[in-house]
Amino acid sequence: MRDVLDAPTERDLPPAKAARMRADLMRSIHRPRSRTAVRLGIATMAATAAVVVGVAVAPTNDDVQHLAMGPHELSPALRQAIEQCLSWNAQAERIPVSMGQLAVAAEQDHRAVALFMTETGYLTCDVSTPSGEEASGGVGGERDWPQQSWLPGPVQRLLLTSTEADGGDVTVTGRVSPRVHRLVLEHGDGHTTTARLSSGVFGLVTEGGTVRQDAELVSYDASGTEIDRRLLFRPSDEFDHCYTDSSGKVVYGKPGTDCLSAERWSR
Repeated sequence: MRDVLDAPTERDLPPAKAARMRADLMRSIHRPRSRTAVRLGIATMAATAAVVVGVAVAPTNDDVQHLAMGPHELSPALRQAIEQCLSWNAQAERIPVSMGQLAVAAEQDHRAVALFMTETGYLTCDVSTPSGEEASGGVGGERDWPQQSWLPGPVQRLLLTSTEADGGDVTVTGRVSPRVHRLVLEHGDGHTTTARLSSGVFGLVTEGGTVRQDAELVSYDASGTEIDRRLLFRPSDEFDHCYTDSSGKVVYGKPGTDCLSAERWSR
């Protein structure tokens, strides 16, 4: 029996074409060597969320990349990382969450990140497990999140990590409004990565180290029309406009005369 990663049988192909197919296949399954990830930030809505740092021992597979939209899609390694997040959170008695409230999780090299959504707040977590070393990471979030029902436009980034201080590969999680049917990260060098959308949240993991500081998240509606474009690396609490809820109250940004309507969010 052939392994799924073996090159296709060559006996029915011209030698030159078989060689090209083999080379293309081998390049496609090559994984980059592990790099140290740099945590860039967590959105802190009404107030700055404290971060609790923990240390534990956990096995790892440095080159695995996986994106899970909910607990039913977790790989064994990612599930172990999420269980560590829940353990740290319980020890700190921060925000009551369970595995069933996991909205999105991802692992890239030896780093895992997760976003939990509750009825009143959210919890973010990251876990780093370099090969042969102790795992470390932290949790943060808000138990009571006043802006939970509203978005600053169609997209809101909640968690961003990067393998380099100025870009590299990134892992991004956040929320989208019902208007968003497609969300794409434009790396800034011509490459793109399409996010996965599920129940009002999104997640994406890039590969290849091509994301630049001018990268943008671009969202499209059901007709394929672009409806929003924003810099990926911009601080999550910095806006071009203020945003107001249905009562006219400013929920994002500083009060001003150029406020836009915040968009409803639900799961």
